[in-house]
Amino acid sequence: MSIKLVKKATVGQPIHRNGISIFPLVYGGKRPNGAALADDSLQVSELATGASVPELQVHNPGLTDMLIPAGRVLEGGRQTRTVNVSILVPAGATIIIPVSCVEAGRWSGGSTFRDSKRMASRRMRMSKGRSVKSNIENYGTKFSDQGEVWDAISEELTTRHLSSPSSLYLDAAGSIENDQELSELVKDFLGTGPAEGQTGIVVAYGDKIAGLELFTNPDDLRASWEALVNSIVFDSPVTESEKNSVIDVAAIEAFLVDIAAQEGTVAKGTGLGSEFHVANERYVAHALVDDDGSLLHAYAFAAI
Repeated sequence: MSIKLVKKATVGQPIHRNGISIFPLVYGGKRPNGAALADDSLQVSELATGASVPELQVHNPGLTDMLIPAGRVLEGGRQTRTVNVSILVPAGATIIIPVSCVEAGRWSGGSTFRDSKRMASRRMRMSKGRSVKSNIENYGTKFSDQGEVWDAISEELTTRHLSSPSSLYLDAAGSIENDQELSELVKDFLGTGPAEGQTGIVVAYGDKIAGLELFTNPDDLRASWEALVNSIVFDSPVTESEKNSVIDVAAIEAFLVDIAAQEGTVAKGTGLGSEFHVANERYVAHALVDDDGSLLHAYAFAAI
């Protein structure tokens, strides 16, 4: 079923601020009993055999499976990384996961990581998604094109007239805290929060649909809300003339149907379940389903 499952989500009325519209999605699926979004109890470290740029080691010490959503930024270690694909880590398991470096100028420090409460930018996730799909098809790996990821970070810094000693993506992402208008916008969205029962979002900038993020449990979205809101505001290309532009629910529903119709590549999950990858001239998308075919997490970005 994979990405086709997104069309089953119900679309609600949006939160609209400064040209950014966040449409709520409610998805009536299920997830494995007890599975939860990975929190700081998940132990993330450099490989025990020696640090490697495109891989990290994770250990789930709990009695339930843990979901790591693609795009999460893990801070620390010898350099900060972002997770390439969504992963369901089995209870009690230690596995190796594919990641990309988001800090080109550092290779020093400790071994352990923490959740930065940030997601990689839309630009970075699209670039990464395209190269991961290509590498799955051609080489059977889930590595990204690391050079393209670094180029995306450089562009994020350059377009905002920022400098970072280690070319750290978090220095770009954190810049919205120093912009009064953007930081107030973040506070507004955080204060509004997800609606009761909401499990996902579709984001539009002006009259252009940018993408979606979908879970199957309201707790997963609630735990991800801060990271998603920061990314939405950081990624916003809205100009002054577009701030009053809006898009309707029917357009969002058509977007979900269109995403669901995309062909892609299936791969065995890094942990449990199966992955589905889409990358074409219109969309980059990714979904993780459990061993029963139930959706755990999906994202999709449109070329706008």
